[in-house]
Amino acid sequence: MTRTRSALLAYNTVDRLLRGDLFHTVTTADVIEDLADYPADYPIIGIGTTSWLRRNGEVIVEGTPQLPALLWADPEGKDVGEILDLCRQHPSATGTPLITPRVDDDDEQANFPFLAITVCDPAQVLHWDAIDIPAGNTHEWLIAELTTRNVGVAGVHIEGRFGVVETTDAYNVPLGGVDLSHGYKNEDVFRFARYEADTWVMKGIFAANPSLQPFISVTGKPLHLHGYRREAREGGHIVSAQIVSVSVTVYPVDDLILRIHDVAQAKMPQKLS
Repeated sequence: MTRTRSALLAYNTVDRLLRGDLFHTVTTADVIEDLADYPADYPIIGIGTTSWLRRNGEVIVEGTPQLPALLWADPEGKDVGEILDLCRQHPSATGTPLITPRVDDDDEQANFPFLAITVCDPAQVLHWDAIDIPAGNTHEWLIAELTTRNVGVAGVHIEGRFGVVETTDAYNVPLGGVDLSHGYKNEDVFRFARYEADTWVMKGIFAANPSLQPFISVTGKPLHLHGYRREAREGGHIVSAQIVSVSVTVYPVDDLILRIHDVAQAKMPQKLS
């Protein structure tokens, strides 16, 4: 039976990822199989990362359950954050070799230790045209709007013209965990980029309740955005973005479904480094 209620599918959580869990992974095939339960034309919006050691990157999910795109910002592309579609393309062989820590994961395919995808009902939608959105800080404006409208959990799509945009691309999420209490500043974990005015596509997840924020972000940060420059096809995790002229579409979702695979064992064997 086709599921008709909109949902956030959370594969593992950001909190567990930041504690160093690169082992409870799902594959592209796992995700496509789960999406097949939903109407083929529902929009999907998501964020995530991969378990490739020293080449994790940032994942941006778009498309529909029938035609999903799992875009990946490669921290070692020809430019930082070069975008590839992992459903249809393979990462470049140049740069750090593709190695995953889990013994039975296939290094040559993407394995996701964290992925969050909203499967959105087109009938449940909030939309703002560019004329309705003031110039300024993207995160601050949207969090305030969604809080005012009492939105709980939602998928977010933003596109249009931005001023300065700052991004990070994870490349070395350590198995021992990473501390983000002071923000995205650790050069041993992230690669950084700063872009001048350009046209962007951004996708994200919003969670108002602090008890749910560790699923998709960190406590106190209800909005988690990834994105890419439309023409240049490069991007990553959006640290800050200055609105010039953008439109915003938000899809509140009914259910949150948490899926953590392979929890029968307390510890998983690790490949020899």
